[in-house]
Amino acid sequence: MRKYVSIIIGVSIMILGILAFNLLNTEDNEKKEEVIAETSKKVIKVKRVELTNVPYAIEATGILHAKEKIELYSEVQGVIRKTNTAFKIGNRFRKGQALIVMDSKEHTAQIKSARSDLMNQIATMLPDMEIDYPNIYKKWEVYLENLSVNSKTPELPNFSTNEEKLFVSGKNIYSAYYNIINLEERLSKYYINAPFNGIVTESTVNVGTLIRSGQKIGEFTDDSNFELNLSIPASDNKYLKKGITVHLKTMDDSQSFIGQITRINGKINQDTQSVNVIVEVSNGDLKDGQYLKAQIDGGDLIDAFKIDNALILENNMVYVVKDNLLELKPINIVNYQGNTSVITGLEAETLIVNQSIANAYPGMPVEILE
Repeated sequence: MRKYVSIIIGVSIMILGILAFNLLNTEDNEKKEEVIAETSKKVIKVKRVELTNVPYAIEATGILHAKEKIELYSEVQGVIRKTNTAFKIGNRFRKGQALIVMDSKEHTAQIKSARSDLMNQIATMLPDMEIDYPNIYKKWEVYLENLSVNSKTPELPNFSTNEEKLFVSGKNIYSAYYNIINLEERLSKYYINAPFNGIVTESTVNVGTLIRSGQKIGEFTDDSNFELNLSIPASDNKYLKKGITVHLKTMDDSQSFIGQITRINGKINQDTQSVNVIVEVSNGDLKDGQYLKAQIDGGDLIDAFKIDNALILENNMVYVVKDNLLELKPINIVNYQGNTSVITGLEAETLIVNQSIANAYPGMPVEILE
């Protein structure tokens, strides 16, 4: 009997020990779960959504072209003469200054000969005119006195009657006169003057070179006024208009400039579905052919909000915080602006997560960093 009592007491002690052990383990596990639950709450940064009107920004890259640039070709043949400033790359010329001067002695002699012929024809005509038309004789005599082989040919006198016109035409005065005018006009082509202030950007001739008619001489460029041709998506065309200020930067962001939209093409490129926008900019530091980055601020986007691109998840979703839990919200991206995006679709005062969270998931408990 005592043996059975001892066994029962031993078994009871074992059972009580097991129960006590399990109870202690349960308390420890609950404490561990509480600790884990507390430590799993991530402290995050948030940003409160404030809906405002955000300017629509369009970014593009283009190549600068001089607003005024001409290729020079010779219309006459002649040898280049030496001038104070040689027509060489990098040399500057003021408007009206001679770029190229060609030897025109032979052509000048032809003009003098033609003027002399005209003087002889008028002198031969005057005796008959004095007899047939004495009332107009004096006018032509004065004209002959004003003619000189060394001076520009004056305009012919106006005809008083049709008879005078026919009489003068019969003496070949018209043909001789306009032959001289043609030669004088051609003489001006031996002197090529700068049409604007600028710089020589290409030269193919030297002093003493024989230039032939139609030969290219070089290129002359206004290096103070430029145009930037930008290709803008057709969908952005509604935000553009003439006169809008454009912010320009060099490709390395070392220099900034201000331009203005002066022209917008009315035709859409069928291949790229884009519109050409011309921006005018003036600055002495710019160069023809230089690449520039442009940002155009168009019309305002109403009730919008700007966030970093890194916060936007797949399918245009973002994390927001509600009751200290993460929640996914869909958004609409209405404008990309470099590393940021302008979005709509969120209500004002919404707390949007303002940092990247590893292994984030909807319903994840978080603590907001004040």
